[in-house]
Amino acid sequence: MKHKKSELLLWEVIGTPFLIVVGLTLEFAYKTLNQNFIIGLFSVVNNSIWENLKVGFFSIIIFSLIENLSLKGSADNFFTAKALEVIFMSILLTTSYLLFKYNLMNNIIINHNILFVAICILSQMLSFRILILNRNYAYLNLLSFLFLMICTLIFFAFTINPPSNWLFEASKRLNNILKF
Repeated sequence: MKHKKSELLLWEVIGTPFLIVVGLTLEFAYKTLNQNFIIGLFSVVNNSIWENLKVGFFSIIIFSLIENLSLKGSADNFFTAKALEVIFMSILLTTSYLLFKYNLMNNIIINHNILFVAICILSQMLSFRILILNRNYAYLNLLSFLFLMICTLIFFAFTINPPSNWLFEASKRLNNILKF
């Protein structure tokens, strides 16, 4: 059964505040919940680029589980839409992180949380556009599902044992800018 555009739009609209609330919660959950190991797998452990990507990724994954169950797996290109949403959000989150890190946004009155809200809205819009495509890309959908599963495992693995690399190191300078 193919879903109507209005139903898919409703789900993506509902998903936007969900992503925002869950994402902002995941940003502070690890510290707030006494550095719980399980919570740390899904939330920001330190203020590195890699850890900040988890906020967007897991908020999308959690909502996608709910959305896919509600749509009963019948939305064409569902996993393709979600995989591209993850990639798009990751690019935007990384860009905004680096803009704050290198003080390129200090003169602009913008909070990183407001930027996160805008990124969530744009990401959901992209997801909707892919969901309403008239053509079904079954192989791409399968590859996208595998991509999301592999990304989940990589996030878990690198949270437990992060490589010694600038991508995984917290930025004290950024902490001062964002006042954490």
